[in-house]
Amino acid sequence: MAEEYWSIDIPGLTREQAVRVRELLLADAPFGVLLLNPAETLVRGFDRPTVELMVKCLEAGLAGGELPELDRMGAMSMVEDFRDWLQQS
Repeated sequence: MAEEYWSIDIPGLTREQAVRVRELLLADAPFGVLLLNPAETLVRGFDRPTVELMVKCLEAGLAGGELPELDRMGAMSMVEDFRDWLQQS
């Protein structure tokens, strides 16, 4: 990877606390600091074996041929993202 990409997950913060942490980090974050609302976004740190397993499961689902087109396109996009990450990590 050309640039390192680190993230921080701090469970239990309120929105106000997250905003304060973001403000503290902004000066040293050239690409900004992204706040994710846990009510709208599932954030998990997946290790390599988990990502490899998810690729296998997605491929199995795609091979079944029973997914609606939008789901199929989403699954294919996820497989591409996961494979890219596996190659770069």
